[in-house]
Amino acid sequence: MLNASWSKIIGLSALQGAISLTWLVYTVYLPKLLISYGFAPEVAVSLLIVENAIAVILEPLFGSLSDRAYRWVATKFGFVALGAILTSALSILIPTIFVFRDLFSAVNWILPGVLIAWAMAMSVFRTPAISLIGRYAGASELPIAMSFLTLFGGLIGALKPISQNFLLSLGAPFAFTIASIVLLAATALLRYFDPPITPNLPATEHQSIAFVKVGLLIGLGWGIAWGSRALFDTVPKILKLNLPQVDVGLVMAGISLAIALSALPGGLFAARYGNQRAMSIGIGAVLMALLSMVFLPTIVTLSIAILLIICCFSWVTNGAVPLAINLFPANRAGLAVGIYFSGFTAGISSFSAVFNPISNLTPLLSAIFGSIGFIVAGSCVWISLKFNVE
Repeated sequence: MLNASWSKIIGLSALQGAISLTWLVYTVYLPKLLISYGFAPEVAVSLLIVENAIAVILEPLFGSLSDRAYRWVATKFGFVALGAILTSALSILIPTIFVFRDLFSAVNWILPGVLIAWAMAMSVFRTPAISLIGRYAGASELPIAMSFLTLFGGLIGALKPISQNFLLSLGAPFAFTIASIVLLAATALLRYFDPPITPNLPATEHQSIAFVKVGLLIGLGWGIAWGSRALFDTVPKILKLNLPQVDVGLVMAGISLAIALSALPGGLFAARYGNQRAMSIGIGAVLMALLSMVFLPTIVTLSIAILLIICCFSWVTNGAVPLAINLFPANRAGLAVGIYFSGFTAGISSFSAVFNPISNLTPLLSAIFGSIGFIVAGSCVWISLKFNVE
C-alpha cells in the first residue's frame, strides 16, 4: 500500500513543470537576446557551457546546505522560495535590459552577467526542491513518485520543437513574465501542500559517505547526459535521412510527448520489479535502439527503435534521482541529488563543448558517443547493486 504524500508530490511536480517552462523560455530567447545586444550567435552556446560549469559546483553545494537546513529547522523551503524569487526577479530583469538595451550598450557585460546570475539562481533551489521527493515518498515508492515529476517536466519539454515560434511571437517581456508568474504560483502551491511545521527533530549522527558512491552518481549523471544528448541528436537526423517528407519537428514533439506519458507506467514497473533492474533494462533497450537505427536504417528497425525509446527511456530518467537518494543516508538526500545533477550538468556541458556545433556531428559518431554514455551509466547502475538499494 502506498504511503507517499501525493498532494505534496503533485505540488512538487507542478514546480518541476514550472522549472521546465522557465528553462524553455530562457533557451528559446537566449540566442535572440544576445544577438540583439551585439554578440555573435556562438556566444549563446559558450554562455550555456559557462552556466553549466557553474552549476556543477552549485548543485551539490546547495543540496548539502539544504540538508543542513532541514536538520536545523525541519524544512528546505527557504532555499526553494529564495531561488524561485531570485529567478523570477531576474527573469523580469532580462527582457527589461533587452527593451532598454540602448541605455546599456556601453557596458557589454551587463546582459551576460544577468544571464549567468539567472542560471545561478536556478541552481539555488532546483536541487533542494527535487530532493524533497525523498521526504514525500518511501524508498520503494520513489520511482512512482518521481514518474510524476518526469511527466510534468516531459510534457513541457515536448512542446519545445513546436512552441518556439509561438513563444517568440509573444515577445520577451510577456514570455518571461508568464514564466515568472507560473514559477511563483507553483512555489506557492508547494508551500500550501507542505506547510511549515514546528521543528522536533532528533539529533542525527554524522555519517560518512563512501567515495565510490560519489563517483557512481557523477558517472551516472554524466553517462545519462551524454547518452540522452546524443540520442535526441541522432533520432531527428535519422528521420530526415529516411523519411525526408515528414515534419521532423512534429514527429519529435510526438515522441517526446509519448516518452513523458510513459513515465507513469515506467514508475509502476520500477516499483514492482526494482528500480535498478528497471534502469538496467531501460538503458539496454535504449542502447540497442540507438545502435540499430544507425547500423540498420530501415523503416521497420527505425519504428521498433522509436517504440523502444518511447517505452524504456523514462525508466532511466525516472530511476536516476531515486537511486541517488537511496544510495546516500536519508539526511543527505540533497547532497545526493546535487551530486547526480552535477554529473549530469557536467555531461551536458562537456558534450556541447566537444561537439560544437553539434549540427556537424554525424549520426554514426553521435550513436557511438551516445553508446559510450549509456554504457557508463549502465555500469554505474550495475556497480550500485552491491549496495543493495532500490
